[in-house]
Order: sequence, then structure tokens, then C-alpha cells
Amino acid sequence: MAHRLFLKTVLACLLLCGALTAQGGTFTSSDGAFTLDMPSGWAAVTNPPANSVLSIQKKSSRLDVKTTDCTTETCIEEKINADLIDVKRKKMQVVGNTYTGEEIRRIEFSTGEPFFYINFFTPKNDFGAGYFLINGKAYSILAKDLSYAETDLIFSFISPSKTKGETLALEMAVNDPRAYDITALPTVEEETLNAPAEAVSFPEQSAKPVKKTPRPNVLTKLKKQLSHMKANTLLSANMPPYVRQMRHGFDALVALIFLYACLQAAALGVRVFIRRTPPEAPVNPNSLYPIRFARLYGTPSLIFRARDNQGNILTSLSLRWDSVFLFGGLLLILVTFLTLAAAGLCENANLLPVGAFVYNTVYSACSLAIPLGLLVFFCGIVWSQLVLREITLFDRKGQKAAVVLQKGFGLTQEKYEIYFARSKDVLTVARKRFSVCRRWELFDREGHLLANVTETSAVRAVLRKLCGHLWGLLRADYRILGQMDSSGTIQNAHQAFDKFTCTLDKPQALNARDMLALSLLINIRDRDKWYPWFN
Repeated sequence: MAHRLFLKTVLACLLLCGALTAQGGTFTSSDGAFTLDMPSGWAAVTNPPANSVLSIQKKSSRLDVKTTDCTTETCIEEKINADLIDVKRKKMQVVGNTYTGEEIRRIEFSTGEPFFYINFFTPKNDFGAGYFLINGKAYSILAKDLSYAETDLIFSFISPSKTKGETLALEMAVNDPRAYDITALPTVEEETLNAPAEAVSFPEQSAKPVKKTPRPNVLTKLKKQLSHMKANTLLSANMPPYVRQMRHGFDALVALIFLYACLQAAALGVRVFIRRTPPEAPVNPNSLYPIRFARLYGTPSLIFRARDNQGNILTSLSLRWDSVFLFGGLLLILVTFLTLAAAGLCENANLLPVGAFVYNTVYSACSLAIPLGLLVFFCGIVWSQLVLREITLFDRKGQKAAVVLQKGFGLTQEKYEIYFARSKDVLTVARKRFSVCRRWELFDREGHLLANVTETSAVRAVLRKLCGHLWGLLRADYRILGQMDSSGTIQNAHQAFDKFTCTLDKPQALNARDMLALSLLINIRDRDKWYPWFN
């Protein structure tokens, strides 16, 4: 029994010693201006440096607080800026804020006095240095071999000491005997609580009606906020660097996009109120002409359906992944620039009640979206120049009727060959490149010229390259000059959705099958686009 009692006594002593050693300590500066609550393991330095009011250490970690000759916030802010420049000059790495990128951090004590500090490191040590004010007196602080999270936490543990003139808290401590003494509570006169209603006088309402000031409308508020913009630009200091380098070129680009949107809206209004109906030419009921074409939408592939005057139907199928990539890349870049412009306008004019974190998040996402859009657009260009085009024509039964294959790339022209499955005939088509108006030529197997197809309007061709087809208003029409002095047209319906008709005055001069394949090739290769583009 005595042995067990001895073991219990030793165990209790060990637990008591462990609890005492595990407790943290509160360190007070030598001038009594502030206290610092630290976890266990920290101890005061035996030989503190000169001007030190508090020096503590734990193994290799150390914290020194010294007095400095400053009395204002401006003075300590200048000192921390000078220290930051000195740290960078010595090639030390400064740790900035993860979200805002700010290198100098600022916190405040309960008294409202500031605390500026920076975090930096060398290959061997981590440091935290700063300046703070307490009761109008400035102090410098230096932390060594503490992580950045530990530095932020320990710096937040500094608290000013209570002065003698400071009033006591309204709440009493639990161990204060006055907390349970009813006579110590303040006495309240009953008369003041139960005052008669007559003692309370209310101001008489005036008979004159109060004039209500008119509330400003949304446009007035918007104009007022726009008049107080920080800068006459849509750019922001937090935008990606390659966007900021554009300077006023960014504003000009946004203005150009806005003008293009206005042009598209005006063209849509013209298209709604003005409808162009091409005149109907006389039709020979025994001829295969005219041949009518219509594009079928809703799939990534290009699908056209052709129907001649005798009711024969052919359907063409071709891939257009190059156009998908080109349009997708341009659309992503366009939307990103508009998002940047809208965010810059809201930030500079303070239109939305959001903080800098929201704008920085938007700018970060846009900085990734623009290179992604350029990459997608570049893939579309590479695809269009390296992948040979192929068009397949199917008859009503779904059997392959003809195949159009591109035969390489040329500097001045492109060549295509048309293979007909039943007759085994082969035709050659040449497309002229670097021409204002589109020009095509059709040859037979022996190389004899069968037809020459040329775009009719050079003005429409130039405008289409700059503005797109503007809801069909600028779609291309073609003139056909064939053998036996024959002539005809490929007339577009000039609608938002692609429809066109091929006619010929001498049906016996050119086979309708050949012109059907040629018309499809022209409208697939030189497709009128919604956006500005140079084929």
C-alpha cells in the first residue's frame, strides 16, 4: 500500500510539472507599454540588445522589439517602405499577399493605432519586420526563423497595456464579491420610469404638406458615377500586363467592337423591314435548271440539299472543324475583352458594391481566357491550311454519287477534282487566290475550259471582308460564262440562312450534274461568314 501511495504521489508531481511547463507566458515590455502572449517554450533573452524593450527566444527563433524615433503613422510608414526597398536591394525575396499582391501588410490595435510589417526570406532564414505605434510611441519589431503564418499570428498577439486613466469595464469579474451584492447595483428612481404621458410633448405637425424631393433616376445616378471615374480609360491597374500595355489601344478596340455590334443591329433592322426577292426567270419544264440549294443547320458538319427542276435531290456532307475552331477562338477573345471592359468600367466608376477581390478574380480568369482563345484560333488556322478538304454527295437513296477532293495547296490557286461514281467522269476546278472578287474555273478531263464563274460585285466583296455578310445583305452572287456562249447565275437569296439558285440560259451547254457539284463547292469553300474574314 505504501508503495502504491508513493507511485501516485510521483505521478501527480509529474503531471503538475508538465502542466506548468506546458502553459504559455505573458511578456511585458520594459516600459510597460504593451504585452505579448506567447505559447510555451519562449523565454526572455539574458543579454538583450541596446534600445530593446522586449527580447524573447525559443531555440533558433527570436523576437526583438526596440524603440524608434517616430511619433506618427506617416513616419513609420516611410520607415517600412525604406526597409522594403533595402530588402529588395539585397536580393531577398519578399512574400506578398496571395490575393492582392500587397507586400506591406497593415493591421490595427484595439486603440486604432497602426502596425505595418513585411515578410521576407533568404535561402537559410525567414524574417518578419515591422513598425507599430502604441500611445504615440513607435517601436520596431524583428522576428527570425518563424514561418509566415506564425509571424502573422504572433504579431496579432501584441496588445497595448491599459493606462491608469482608462475606465474600468462595466461588467464585474465573477470572483468580485460586489457581483452578488444587490445593494451595490445602481438605484433607479421609479418616477423617471413611470412618467405621465402628459409630460412627454410631441411637436405639432404642420398643416403644410412636406414637399418630397424627387428621387434621381437610374440614368442620373449612372451619369454622376461616370463623371467621377478615376481615369478616362477602361483599363485597370490589376488587369493582365499584356492588356495594360495596349494603353488606349484597348479603349479603341472596345469602341470598335461596340461599333460593330451597332452595325449588326442596324443591318438586322434593315433585314426585318426590307426583304429582297429576286425576280423569277422563265423555267423550261423539261430542263434540269434551275437547281435550288439550301443549307441545313444544327450540326457541326456542313450539309447542303440540292434539288433540280425535275425533283432529283442530292445531299452534300463536309467537315468544317477549322471554322468551328476559328469562330470559337474569336468568340472567346471577344467575350473576354468585353468582360474586361465591363469590369474596368465598374471598378473605375465604382458602379458595383464589390471589393477588389472580385475584380482581381475576374481579371485572373480573363488573363487565362485570352491565351486560350488565341490557341484555339491558331489551331483553326493550322487545320484550314494543312487538312485537305473533302466533300461527299449522296443521292436520294443514300448512295455516294460524287466526291470532291482538294489536290494540294498552291500560292496563286487551289485545285479540286470532282469524281462521279456512276459515270467515272473526272472534272478539275481551279480557285484563284488573292483576288478581290471570287473567281472559279471548271475544266474537263482533257483540261478544256468548260465554265468561268466570277463574283458580280467588288464593293460587296470588300464590305463583306470587313463586316461579315450582315444578316445576308452582303452575300455573294456569281456570274457564269460557259461554252457555247452560254451564261447563267448563282443567285443568293440574301437571307440570314444560306439559300441560292443556279440557272443557265442554255441547259445543253453545261451538264446540270457538273454545275450542281461546282455550285456546292463554291458555296462551301467560299462560305459567307457572319464575322469579318479574308478567305
